Amino acid sequence: MTLHVDFDHFVEACNRHLKSTVVYVSRFENKTRVTAADPALQLIISAATKLSTDEVRQVLAKANLEVGTGGWTEGSNGPSDSLGELPYITAISYRTNEDMPGIWVDAYSDPPTPAIALKAIYDEFRETGEIGEMAFEEFDRLANPNVAVVTPTELERFLSDKNGCD
Repeated sequence: MTLHVDFDHFVEACNRHLKSTVVYVSRFENKTRVTAADPALQLIISAATKLSTDEVRQVLAKANLEVGTGGWTEGSNGPSDSLGELPYITAISYRTNEDMPGIWVDAYSDPPTPAIALKAIYDEFRETGEIGEMAFEEFDRLANPNVAVVTPTELERFLSDKNGCD
């Protein structure tokens, strides 16, 4: 049996119906889904919100709940179309020998700094032989890179805007 509640009432429902303080957070259909369960009672408490997973984790941690990644479902199959945790995306534009600038894109599970992204592009270009044995400082001067970092929250907003969600 599953009890669906508004996210604002999720902690209250868990405190009322469950002995466990463990809850699970996941992404599904551009929303953050939160579940908690008592297998002995065959009870699942579920809520969804447009808040990011980081925001939800903070709310739940403040309520002294232990937060894991995943979710409870009835049966053995979980959502197959879940996006999971969205990455941080970096895009670096750089000067080339051609008329058009180059663009390099990478993804990270943890927030990258511009320096981390620049080191990654530099290392890749050295490995592929595109810049030979050029020093990083020389690469930085000649390429004149511009680094943009897109957060998972921004990706969610972009997706919501495209899908007509509020």
